Amino acid sequence: MRRALKNSNFAQVFNSIGRSGNEIKNKMEYCSIPNICWSCNKQLMKQNSCFCTGCGSLQKVGYEDYFKLLDVPSTFNLDSSTLTSNFRRLQSQLHPDKFSQKSIVERNNSLEWSSLVNKAYKTLSLPLERGKYILQQNGIRISEDNTSVDSEFLMDMMERNEQVEEAVERADLENIARDLRLDINNLYDELNVCFANNNLEGAKIAVIRLKYLLNIEAIVKEKMLKYM
Repeated sequence: MRRALKNSNFAQVFNSIGRSGNEIKNKMEYCSIPNICWSCNKQLMKQNSCFCTGCGSLQKVGYEDYFKLLDVPSTFNLDSSTLTSNFRRLQSQLHPDKFSQKSIVERNNSLEWSSLVNKAYKTLSLPLERGKYILQQNGIRISEDNTSVDSEFLMDMMERNEQVEEAVERADLENIARDLRLDINNLYDELNVCFANNNLEGAKIAVIRLKYLLNIEAIVKEKMLKYM
């Protein structure tokens, strides 16, 4: 009888731990690691906040998943308005000006959080950087050489560069810019499909091509300023 009670109590405790573990696991975890407050040494019960719910102290940066940090889906096709709204809300909570009268630890934590939030937003708000970041999360980095791009595409890029150099009328530059933007938008669509289907190799090639096209577009925009 006593052994049965012990087994029953153990099962209740085990089930309780399992439920608690699942609840914590399902929440965003971008606070201090380990999950102990540096100020009051108490367990950080709320995992989706940068602050200790016990003493209210700002915790140290301990998690750097940009998507989770800005509370957006981990996907290439993001809602830009939601991303911007979440960024502004988080930055307003963590801005160093709000911690000017706090301890040196919290002031330093605020600087680190603010820097991280800015970096995360800059990365996710730009499609090229967002694509590179998703690839990086999957262990794929974009090298600086041209080995991943076919020669036909490189020849096309060289011809487009020559067109930009030879253009002497604003109308010519506008035509080039229009064609570039069409190709860039097509690559955005291609990246959406590649990432949705977990085609990382296809996404890598699309990101590299996108980088070339955006560089040429930047040159065109700069040259167009001379004709205003």
